[in-house]
Amino acid sequence: MKNILCVLNVWAISFGFLSPLFAQDTSTPKAVPGGLSSKKGSGKIFPPNSKFLQVAGHDAYLALPEGVDAGQKTPWLWYCPSDYKLPGKLEQWMMKQCLDNGIAVAGIDVKGDFGTPAGRKIFTAFHKELTEKYGLTRKACMLARSYGGTQMYNWAAEHPESVACLAGVYPVCNLASYPGMKSAAGKYGMSQEEFARELKKHNPIDRLAPLAKAKVPIYHNTGDVDTLVPPKDNSFLVEKRYKSLGGPMTVTIFEGQGHNYWTGFFEDQAMADFIIKHAKNQKNLPKVLIIGDSISGGYSKPLLDLLKGKAEVTKLGSVAGYRIQKETFWHSRGVAKNLDFGSAKACIVDFERFAKHLEDTPYDVIHFNFGLNDIFRGRNGAWHNPVDQYAKDLAKIVTLLKANGAKVIWANITPIPANAPHNPKGDELIYNAAAAKVMKKHGIPINDLHSVVTQWDGYAEWKGGNDVHFSGAVYSKLAEKIAGVILAKLQASEDSTEK
Repeated sequence: MKNILCVLNVWAISFGFLSPLFAQDTSTPKAVPGGLSSKKGSGKIFPPNSKFLQVAGHDAYLALPEGVDAGQKTPWLWYCPSDYKLPGKLEQWMMKQCLDNGIAVAGIDVKGDFGTPAGRKIFTAFHKELTEKYGLTRKACMLARSYGGTQMYNWAAEHPESVACLAGVYPVCNLASYPGMKSAAGKYGMSQEEFARELKKHNPIDRLAPLAKAKVPIYHNTGDVDTLVPPKDNSFLVEKRYKSLGGPMTVTIFEGQGHNYWTGFFEDQAMADFIIKHAKNQKNLPKVLIIGDSISGGYSKPLLDLLKGKAEVTKLGSVAGYRIQKETFWHSRGVAKNLDFGSAKACIVDFERFAKHLEDTPYDVIHFNFGLNDIFRGRNGAWHNPVDQYAKDLAKIVTLLKANGAKVIWANITPIPANAPHNPKGDELIYNAAAAKVMKKHGIPINDLHSVVTQWDGYAEWKGGNDVHFSGAVYSKLAEKIAGVILAKLQASEDSTEK
């Protein structure tokens, strides 16, 4: 009888009578409090005590466990899709398991998206909102049902460092299998021919390598007679490819079950244990803030690699911020859309918003450097930010950074070559001397990046040039020095805490 119902469901979907999500909630819709319209909330059943949000213009929800306040480092389950009539009745058991074990539950409505680049951007904004404003852990446990797999996998593939584990109930992992090339092309805003050429850039089964490299654990439940999302083209294919890449994955096959409402898919203790284990086993990494000019943009990428798994890094400032940030922080010209300062003067211009960021976000360590853009001499030969004013700006910035409660580290200005336009050689020594007095007064240690460069084997040749920037090898040396100083500070804090 169950198989007959499954066939009828598939037939109905193919002729457009049902959505791919299935209209499983036939009872009177539960009233939706706090912000979601009755039309958009109709049919959905949210976890208890859900808080309703708007993120990037989309409805979202967050349910915190009893006794947990926003701002605590709380592990969480990210359920997708949260579109149409989901989450529904079948999701409630798993959500209760999570909440009862101290794990928050959240989701965002991306309106039937199939993992498109636009949908991924909304997911990124949602992750940022929950981790920065509501204190959830950086790594989320993600659970997808049906086509939610396209949303889950395509975002996770681009953010493996933010994923604790992936779980799926007959998830769609192959766009060629479901919804099929023609339909998928339309959802991605392409012709079928264009989409065929671009498929590997968007198809979950072709985007597993970053997840495998990060050793993200995966768990799928699927039925052996699923004809809508056949396991051989989805879960089984993911398993084969993922394991060949060295990734850990478990697939549970339920015999005689298809793409249906059978509660065994959803009320599975093994899957619940998998999610709870990986949610609660997370190590809350210390938070590090890096601030600086274009030199910091150069060392950011190797520094991020050195601190991977050891600290959660936020980077502000510099035109090269795009290397490690989804949002670029451009050098400020007085009015900024984002926190984007690359000089002490620009930081003061955006001081109020910077202060609000530090008030909202406590850090363990803050490493900062400004100077080359302050030194810059214009056509009239005057410094962009005269040295006396530079010292006053640094004192104001240092006072703000210390108020955050973080361990603060100042990095001095790297050398200026002989022929740099608008940056006369030796000016950095004048500014470094002024900065050193400020740091001594405020008890801030100095990371001597200037010496890292002057002791570099290629320094003699470089100093005769005209570019204040460096090759990748020098940036790697700077990153090593900075990582060592930051990790020593973190270790000292950990040791003092243990005592």
